[in-house]
Amino acid sequence: MMRCLLVDDNARSRQQLQQLLSGLGLETSLAGGEDALRVCNDNAPDVVLVSATARGGSPREVVKRLRQGGRGRPPVVFLYAETADTALFGQTILEGAADVLMLPFDRDLLQFKLRQAGLTV
Repeated sequence: MMRCLLVDDNARSRQQLQQLLSGLGLETSLAGGEDALRVCNDNAPDVVLVSATARGGSPREVVKRLRQGGRGRPPVVFLYAETADTALFGQTILEGAADVLMLPFDRDLLQFKLRQAGLTV
């Protein structure tokens, strides 16, 4: 089973996205922005979804730390946001994010993006 870390400080968003991820068969761990790196190191997820509004630094820095930390192969990281910010999106992709997703997204789009990043769900 593929492991996923969901990084979001909003409990309601975490709950909704966790249901979506579970529906795809992903084993999901949850973390707030400030705990993301520790949880990532402890759980070695295959994929990380991180909210653009998560605490713990700028989204660019969070993506960079998540990609550099961990054991073994770095996780595939996706940033998700409610509003478009092309500069931020470009910066996070340059730091190693596989892609940026705009909320709301559905199961089909998420499954497509995971496959596009080379992950089988």
